[in-house]
Amino acid sequence: MVSESLKKLSIGIILFLATSWSSFSQTLLDKVVASVNGEPILMTDVILGKSFYNTDDERVVLQQLIDTWLLSQYVESRGAYVSDEYVDNMLLDIAKANNKSLDKLIEDLHKQNISAQDLKNFLRKLILSTQALDMLLLKEVRVSDVEAEIEKLRRGNLKLVKEIKLLVVDKKDSQKLSQLLEKERDLDKIAQSLGIKIEHLEVGKGELIDTLDREIWKAGKGEIVFAEDENHIYTAQVLGQKEVSDGVNTETLKEELIQKKLESTRKDLLERLKKRSFIRVKG
Repeated sequence: MVSESLKKLSIGIILFLATSWSSFSQTLLDKVVASVNGEPILMTDVILGKSFYNTDDERVVLQQLIDTWLLSQYVESRGAYVSDEYVDNMLLDIAKANNKSLDKLIEDLHKQNISAQDLKNFLRKLILSTQALDMLLLKEVRVSDVEAEIEKLRRGNLKLVKEIKLLVVDKKDSQKLSQLLEKERDLDKIAQSLGIKIEHLEVGKGELIDTLDREIWKAGKGEIVFAEDENHIYTAQVLGQKEVSDGVNTETLKEELIQKKLESTRKDLLERLKKRSFIRVKG
């Protein structure tokens, strides 16, 4: 599972260097603007944060950085870390996203008075506070089948769908299809023999042509049914049936609920960390 925060991180990487920064001296960039439990946040981090968070509002960026520092410290206290190799690979990804070699990326960073190590440190914090945190929280966040069913009922609009394999064969190949069916009932193998693609579908009642729809809804699990129209022969195997809510199946619904729980757990954790941490912002 890819967390929303990790997706955001990927977007931030692509946006990196897309923003043109004003020229800052290294002294200014190294200025400590805040500290979280004694760990400094530098002006360099604020400049990088402007690009990542896509805003020039330094107050907004600084608050985001404080949250990032708090969460990354928590993850580190639980024994997690990010290897140098992982961060180096991310630097390569940034270079590729900007159509640059790694050497050219580092050269452009230096022109902005930012070192490769500055960026590495910044990325390490982001990774710890996003994907590493989610991996840690996922050990505690669970969604049961009962919770998923309750959510389906809460949403309403339940409908029954059939899971099927569907093979659509041109009528000119009908004789070959019949010959294959005499020897083989595995639709995947038949599709391979015919050189056509087999479809795996979830269909509600009335979503297929009438003749095929009727046969599918009369069939039980594992049964193979047939239908045809003017140009095609339809061969379908029923794999099972299930209820879905607004077109969302149970597994997808569970993923949505897990993401909501992760966000809520992350928010509660951050509030607890803020209450017991020493945060200093320098004016």
